[in-house]
Amino acid sequence: MLHLLKLEWLKQKNYVLFKLLAAAYIVFLPASLFIGKKMELGTGVPFNPAKDFFLFPTVWEWLGYFGNWMVFFVLGFLAVLMVTNEFGNKTLRQNVIAGLHREEFFKSKLIFMSVVAFFAAIYYMVCALVIGLLHVDDTLYFSTVFKNMDYVPRYWLMGMGYMSFGLLVGLLTKRTGIALFVYLGYTMVVEPFLRWVFHLYFFKNISMSFYPLNAMEDLAPIPIIEFADDMLKENGFRILLTPMEAVIATVIYSSLFLFFSYKRLKNSDL
Repeated sequence: MLHLLKLEWLKQKNYVLFKLLAAAYIVFLPASLFIGKKMELGTGVPFNPAKDFFLFPTVWEWLGYFGNWMVFFVLGFLAVLMVTNEFGNKTLRQNVIAGLHREEFFKSKLIFMSVVAFFAAIYYMVCALVIGLLHVDDTLYFSTVFKNMDYVPRYWLMGMGYMSFGLLVGLLTKRTGIALFVYLGYTMVVEPFLRWVFHLYFFKNISMSFYPLNAMEDLAPIPIIEFADDMLKENGFRILLTPMEAVIATVIYSSLFLFFSYKRLKNSDL
């Protein structure tokens, strides 16, 4: 396993876009809270950015929500590039010719993805702790600090979910530009259209929240429960998945994405 991880690291460590994506995540994850604090909000907004964004326990929720976007772009793009670069640079074919089995190639990607998602989650945890501790304005209790620590493993799972989807898209298309277009197009156009047009108007029930990318997003959703309550009153069902529902759905979808990625790799023309 360490050999495969080292092999993948040697491929990525000198890749300029990998460094840029890593730097963007490191800088913009904590910065996103401070940028959000500057937002102009109207009256009646059910939260206070100057307070809720930085204090325990809500700092876990808000940093998780902003981090959701960072993970979607940074880790998802990274997974796409990890695969398309192999086809574009012919390194996959060279590895196979040199004796690397396709199963080992797939394992190297999966292990690397798991490690990247792990460090992304650890960095999220460190940022939340540091920001929260720096903004303590009253007596601090351990129960308050660690109240939302369940966000950390969910954050890791969210990273694996987005990366699994990116891996599948990359293997299906093989070309970077097309793969990124499909990745963004499905997430920002196709799935929202299916959810908010087909389901909301023709098949109105909570199943509209179980689409793949939405389930991953609901691992760290925007922490405004009033929005979900309004949808419940208006349509008769919750608009947000519970954490357990989001976890189960993400595990299932991620497993399917990885399964189909493996099948695609096994049958792909190198």
